Amino acid sequence: MTGVVTDADEIVLLRHIPGGTLYQGKPPPRITSENFTLRRDRETGELEAGISVSKATLGSLPLHARRVLDLRRTGPDSRIGYARKQAIESAGFTVHDDPTTDDEAHCLIKSASTYLEDHAGRKKLAATFNWVQISDLEPDSSPRSQ
Repeated sequence: MTGVVTDADEIVLLRHIPGGTLYQGKPPPRITSENFTLRRDRETGELEAGISVSKATLGSLPLHARRVLDLRRTGPDSRIGYARKQAIESAGFTVHDDPTTDDEAHCLIKSASTYLEDHAGRKKLAATFNWVQISDLEPDSSPRSQ
């Protein structure tokens, strides 16, 4: 870059979106609210503390999205969605750093003035997410895709 001010340093959050119409609505493919349903722990029955995402900057989006896809891909139709942190917070949610051993940039989206327990809240959150363009992630060097 040649001194041009961009929003490349803006914080974005990435979410793995599994394949299938439950998670990728049609037409056209859209990120459904089902991707933001809090799940229950199989052993304790407790709800998750928040929605798992990974933090990146807009400028590092393709590289970081490839890493998230490599870590989380569950099938050939898996994709990555992203949202600006500011948009998520404006929609009534909070974002909390929650690093893990395999993802130091791991965060949790939690309820604030809008609730993840409500379908309307999950729809509002889903509306803040967009697709990372698959062409931005090529070539695919992931062993899972071969």
